[in-house]
Amino acid sequence: MPSTRSPVRDATRGTRVLLQGPSSYAEAAAPPSHAQLCERTVQAIWHILDEHDLLDEQVRSDLAAMLEPLAAPAFGDRPQRLIKILRQPNPIDPSHLYWLTRRLLTLVPELQAAALSSKGLM
Repeated sequence: MPSTRSPVRDATRGTRVLLQGPSSYAEAAAPPSHAQLCERTVQAIWHILDEHDLLDEQVRSDLAAMLEPLAAPAFGDRPQRLIKILRQPNPIDPSHLYWLTRRLLTLVPELQAAALSSKGLM
């Protein structure tokens, strides 16, 4: 049975903590809806920015993986450009880090709006 929790890095201790996930096997096995993908990505972006984790190559790679399913026409080519920068190896250029932070902050409201509109269609 898949785990109902997902690991997230705890920056204060450098370890991984577990966040509560779906409570049943059916929820864990079902693919997430577009609204859920958007909400999870928004939460991940805020967490990463709050913890200043964009410097961590693995964190950037994980965020890129979260953005891949959202690379749809509704968001244009922005997710692909973000993914390209997120996948750059360490050390990341400070200008790319600045660009990445700004683009993530401007993507958040669009993801939130997409999540709300997807929920409205259900």
